[in-house]
Amino acid sequence: MNTPGTNGSTRTSRIDEPLDVDRSQVFCLEGEYWTIAYQGQVFRLRDTKGLHGLAHLLSRPGESVPATSLWVLVNGPQGGAAEAERARSAVTKRIKDAIAKIAVHHSGLGHHLRSCIRTGSRCTSLPDVPQATTWSVGAAPDESRR
Repeated sequence: MNTPGTNGSTRTSRIDEPLDVDRSQVFCLEGEYWTIAYQGQVFRLRDTKGLHGLAHLLSRPGESVPATSLWVLVNGPQGGAAEAERARSAVTKRIKDAIAKIAVHHSGLGHHLRSCIRTGSRCTSLPDVPQATTWSVGAAPDESRR
């Protein structure tokens, strides 16, 4: 059952497929919403460019990703030094905004992401060795070609 949330989000008490939310960390695009599960709590947020960038980083822990690559992921190809700076600024703002929206629904996940996501000209998701957090990141089968 879905209940309306704030800022275009929906809180969810269950999802259609069985999910062991106590052990699963999920970041999955389903239509116009991302289903996010962390430490036994599941919620949904309306799709944003920042959530796409965040999903990309979570799916590649420890990998250094140029901000221009994340920019191209959601805006299409660009070029030049001015575009690189614009990409760095936009990607940083969008990812930080996405983390702030997540924190509204799950303060622990917001804190975790603020501590392990690094943005700038190169972005990364630092591996969370003590907690061994492994994310299942992706799109629903019909969204993979979006």
